Amino acid sequence: MQSSLAMYHLRPWLVWLVLGYWWGAHADPLLDFTMFNPPTTEQRKIIDPVVTWLVQSDPKSYCEKASPKDGYLVRPEGCVYWQVKSSSCTIVTTNDTTHSQLGHLFLSCMQAR
Repeated sequence: MQSSLAMYHLRPWLVWLVLGYWWGAHADPLLDFTMFNPPTTEQRKIIDPVVTWLVQSDPKSYCEKASPKDGYLVRPEGCVYWQVKSSSCTIVTTNDTTHSQLGHLFLSCMQAR
């Protein structure tokens, strides 16, 4: 006979589903699975950027203080700053990031906005 505790063994995804419903599910801004078309060459200010990726505990402060730069953008858990003349971008994230986050920052780099 199985232990009565065995009936409480739930799959992790089911636990998150139930807890999400119970507490009111909220969209995670770091996860974005929407389909998109990359910007055309004409829509890019930086055509073929050289990209550097840094991990910092406070990306926002890092990007604000970074120099030289032509501009920067801050997102949750990360930021990017760029130099159009040198065709370079620096993506800065915390240790916990997602592919989606990196993609958004990279797109902002190419569009320099």
